[in-house]
Amino acid sequence: MSCFSRPCRERYAELNINTNFSEQVTLNESPNDRQALSTATVEVGQDEQIETTVCELGLWLRGVESFFDASNLLFSPNDRARIVTRDFTDEMLVAHSALQRCLQLISALSRAGTPGLRQSQDHALINGGESARLTDALASEAAHVQPASLADPLTDAGVVCRTLVRTQAVSFEAWSSVGRLLVRELKRSEHAKQIVRAARRISSSNVRPELLTLTERVQPESLGADLREVFVKLNDLLDQLRFIEASLKLDRPLKQMLIVFTLIHQETRSLLMMIEARALRSEDIEPSIFEILDSTAYAIRMELRKALEYELADLSGSRQMPLIYAKVENAHGILRDCFQQSVVALAQVFDDTLDGKLLFQNFQTKLDQSLALRRDLWTQLKCVERAESRCDPQAVAALKESLSAFREGGLRHLMYKDWESYELFFEEIAVVRKPAELLPVLHRFAAYLETLLGQVNMRAVLSEHAFDYPKIIV
Repeated sequence: MSCFSRPCRERYAELNINTNFSEQVTLNESPNDRQALSTATVEVGQDEQIETTVCELGLWLRGVESFFDASNLLFSPNDRARIVTRDFTDEMLVAHSALQRCLQLISALSRAGTPGLRQSQDHALINGGESARLTDALASEAAHVQPASLADPLTDAGVVCRTLVRTQAVSFEAWSSVGRLLVRELKRSEHAKQIVRAARRISSSNVRPELLTLTERVQPESLGADLREVFVKLNDLLDQLRFIEASLKLDRPLKQMLIVFTLIHQETRSLLMMIEARALRSEDIEPSIFEILDSTAYAIRMELRKALEYELADLSGSRQMPLIYAKVENAHGILRDCFQQSVVALAQVFDDTLDGKLLFQNFQTKLDQSLALRRDLWTQLKCVERAESRCDPQAVAALKESLSAFREGGLRHLMYKDWESYELFFEEIAVVRKPAELLPVLHRFAAYLETLLGQVNMRAVLSEHAFDYPKIIV
């Protein structure tokens, strides 16, 4: 479950977050900002909504730090090669909007005040000794918090961002300087650390108990501890993706999600380093466990590249809202499926009775994806053959509609290496107008789809699912 969607579990006695922010904070909110805040953030005084706000603020604070790290930015290879001469105006606009959102969330927590977050040692004791210790630790930190240490640097950085975007261009040096100043101030802010820590606690407490119980049985113990950390990190990544999913459903500004995706980029690389440096080097690790860990790391790396380098590269400069929505949705789907399948695959090595659909309501197995992909490719092949044989406007229009639908959905289930080839055919068919020019393109595309269909049909998960090549009416 996600801290962005689940009911409150009354954790604020445990977290003891101090929200006595100074009323002197400058938010620079427009009337539209205030209206959005009143409808999209918390209704103060209600613990479950405060929890959601803390989670979101923690997410943005972590995301902003990752966004100002150039190694996390989602650039195409060409843009990364010219990063020093690139105009960072679009990225600065994204950063500015995220900082404004942080200030809105701080304002909401400030208006909530401390009554809904007051310490309750009795409640902590009811929830167990660990909860009580958490209360004591965070209570001690809260006594030394300076609220303005968080709001002030965000306000100042927002002013600088807004000023820079009014210039002719934002240089890499200016971008980097703003990032270094902001990140340095956030690292100094005890309140920023407290919010991030609280958000992480909430997320990690949502790891399914079945997974945690499973790790306690794993031998050697060091491998069980590593596996537990993998599950916690994957759960955190899935929480970040749930926030993106909620933003898609609520029609929120989607360019801001680039900051969340850069955080996902950073955290996923950290996860991969942990798997490769620790888990794969555990003593006495069984070959089957080594194989699944190794293949999981490889799959995550490939799917991360597929989502970030293909779907989201250069999204900050895009102006077409339907395209932005489609790319964010596709990248979200690729990563969600990958992380969910990684959790299930790792868990089933140690407990083959565990059902992925019990862990994730929207879980889709590799088998489901492959069956759907094979059906989609067959449908497209029939559409191509019909357009090739008739080449009338109706057949060509039906083909283009089929290709567009696949490009926005099923394409993500293809191997990454096949994406570019498919895109080239898609673009070639889209621009050709004369039938004489279209026919050879369709002939080559049909041959390509037949080859692709054969490759998909050879997937191991489909070995017991013969394809009956159904008749398609197009």
